[in-house]
Parts: sequence; C-alpha cells; structure tokens
Amino acid sequence: MTFTSRFSLSRFSTARFSTARFSLSRFSTAGFSSTTVSALGTLVVGVLLWASGAFTLIPELGGHSTPVTAAILVVGFVAQIVAPRRPAAALAVAVVLVVLDLPSGVSLPLWISLTDIVFVTVTVGAPRLRRVVAVGCGLVTVVAAAVVALAVDPRTGVLVGLLGVAFLISPLGYAQSVNATVRAATAERAAAQAERTIALVDERRRVSRELHDTVAGHVSAIAILAEVARDADDPQPAVASIRANSLAALAELREMIDVLAADGDEAVTVRWSSLAPLLAAARAVGSQVVVRGEPDRWPLRAETVLTRIAGEALTNATRHAPGEKVTVELAVDDRFAEVTITNRVGPESTVGPGNLPGAGPWVSGRGVHNMKIRAESVGGSATVGPEGDRWVVRARVPREAR
Repeated sequence: MTFTSRFSLSRFSTARFSTARFSLSRFSTAGFSSTTVSALGTLVVGVLLWASGAFTLIPELGGHSTPVTAAILVVGFVAQIVAPRRPAAALAVAVVLVVLDLPSGVSLPLWISLTDIVFVTVTVGAPRLRRVVAVGCGLVTVVAAAVVALAVDPRTGVLVGLLGVAFLISPLGYAQSVNATVRAATAERAAAQAERTIALVDERRRVSRELHDTVAGHVSAIAILAEVARDADDPQPAVASIRANSLAALAELREMIDVLAADGDEAVTVRWSSLAPLLAAARAVGSQVVVRGEPDRWPLRAETVLTRIAGEALTNATRHAPGEKVTVELAVDDRFAEVTITNRVGPESTVGPGNLPGAGPWVSGRGVHNMKIRAESVGGSATVGPEGDRWVVRARVPREAR
C-alpha cells in the first residue's frame, strides 16, 4: 500500500472515529464514563486496523510484532483512561510512545489516542499546560511538514502537514470550542444567579415596605390610642378605634400573606376606604381631620400607592402632632392623581424614636423613604417637608401607573 493510499485511509478512519468519539463522549453507557467509552472506541478501532492490516501508516518500515502491537493498544487505552485525572502524565506517555514508534511505521491507533489525550488536556488541564500543548502541537505540525518537504519532497511534506492538522490541530479546535461553551455556560449561570439575587433583594424590600405600611401605621395608632384611653374620661371612642385598627391590621396582614403564598406576580392592593381606621385614630387623639376630593376615578394601582402614602402621613401626624388639624386633599385629572396631606406643626410636636436625628419632625428613616419609593415605582414622585408652620406630604403619580 502506497503512502498516499495510507494517508487517505488514515483521514477516513480518523474522521469517522473522531465523530463517533465526540458523540459518545456526551453520554454514559451502562455505568461507563465518557472517557471510558472514548478509550474503548479507540481500542476497538485499533483492533480493527490491526485485523485489516492498516495498523501502521508506512508498513514498509517494518511495523511491530504481535506482542508490541498489543502493548501499544493497551498503553494507549490506559493513557486515555488516566488523562482526565492526570493530563500531563498521560500526554507525556503518549508523546514518548509516538516518538519511539516513528521508526517502525507510525501506528495509527497510537495517534488516535494522542488526539484524544490532546483534547482532554486542553479541556481539563491547567492554563499553563494548555498553552504549552497548543504551542507544541502547532510547532510539531509546521516543523514536521517543513522537514519532510525538504528531506523528501514538497508533496509528502504537505501530506505530513495535513496529518498534523488532523491529529494535533483539530483536537485543539474542538477543545477550544468546548472551553468557550463552558465559559459561556458559567457566565450565564453567574448572570442568572446575580439576577436571582437582585430579584430576592427587591422582593425583600417590597415585603419590608408592605409590612411597614401594613403593620406600623395601625400598631402606632393602637399605641397612641391606648395612651389616650388610659387618661380619657370616656375611653370608649379610643377603645373603638383601637379595635378598628386591630381588625384593619389583621385584614391587611391576611391579604398580604395570601399574596405571598400565591403563584404569579400578584400585588397587595388597598382602597382609599382602608384609611378609615387611621382617620378615626387621628380624630380620637383630638385632631380635626378634613378630607377633600373624591377617589372615584382613580386607577387601582394609583389608588393603592397614594393610599399607602396617605396612611403613613396620617400615622406620623397622629403620632407626632396629636390634636393638630390634618387636611387630606385629593386631585385627579386626565393625566395624574395627587394627594396632599397637611398638618400644622404645633409646639408639642416631637420627633419619634425611629426618626432621623436633626432632620425635623416626622422624617422617619423608613417611612418617608418608603413614600418616595412607592411613588417612584409607578413613575411618580413624592415630597415631604415643612412649609412654614405646616408639614406637607405631597405625592403625584400618573393615572396609568406602570
């Protein structure tokens, strides 16, 4: 058999085997790992080449005896099995065998094993080892082709170069593709984890706002009303208001628990009428509360946001300026819905224990922040602060709140 025909056979065998090897490597069969499957495939191909008389690429150089041929197949098989755990050692063994085998005619199964070991080394090896293997494979291919072209003839040099590409450069390309896929998958998982973390943080903040707005307002009102009931000649109005705020807090907590337990992206929604217990609490501590405007034409989401903001403002006024007049004004036009809560800053006004030091009355570190976050979450805005002798909370959101 001529060198050219042997080269054609080797290309056919290598291409067919490579396709089978890379396909089989994706699966496990009867408990075998992909490495074992690949090594067994190489062993089977080697036996078939041996039986067909195509074991060596250049039989004119003498080939091997039967024991040596069997030893080559066994050592190549073992090197492939070891390669994923000891890539450097397996590669060193394969290279030594290839060099020792060259004078005897180039054993094709040994080169197929080398191809697989190069692939595994570049896939699982350390970065430095990968670079060494890549440079080495490129140099061996170019130098071997050049030497044979000068020593024999250019045509044979080209064929040797193509063999180098088939057995050394191709597995490098496959390995780089696998590495790129692994890096992309790792980056995708990292991005998904980051998105999940952000989503969890956002959800915790949302739950925190809901709990603050659901519980804090009513509980604060209950505490204030308990003080009023203790000192009042007639505690019945305060007691009734305590009961109303307790029931309202329980109802809103149940609704929130139902939403959190449900599937989907449901949101806690409240209507303007849910402010009734807070309005009653403000009146029970002696404040005159005036409500102007009608919420009938409000979209539900805008109504929910502005109700929460108004509830926080009423709670702060009840807590820090009891007995002062409170005005709640509603305004709705074709584009915006707005609520303004105003109360006079009286001489007995205080800064609550959870407020920001030096920031002035009612500037709660969490409550005021939540007001602004709620308004901004639907594309609106909220301002909180003193205007003369009054404290004003003003929130404005689009009617079609996003």
